[in-house]
Amino acid sequence: MQRDQVQVPERSARARDAARLLPLLGLFLLMPPVISLFAVPVDIAGVPLIVLYLFGVWLALVLGAALLGRSLDTRRTPDAPPPSA
Repeated sequence: MQRDQVQVPERSARARDAARLLPLLGLFLLMPPVISLFAVPVDIAGVPLIVLYLFGVWLALVLGAALLGRSLDTRRTPDAPPPSA
């Protein structure tokens, strides 16, 4: 039982650290030197590679933020059922 009590704060701390790093990762991935790597005349299914890269990064950041937000939700406890809408 004590082992579970130790892991919960550790997971929460990891999630908080990841939430702090997510915007920095997004900033890095959207910097012009990184974006310029994908600014080549290549189309995938008729869509330029740079457009796919930008929307892919955007989608990954949104999904990452949603998952981190869910794990950082302090209103829910591991034993409590999820709130109903």
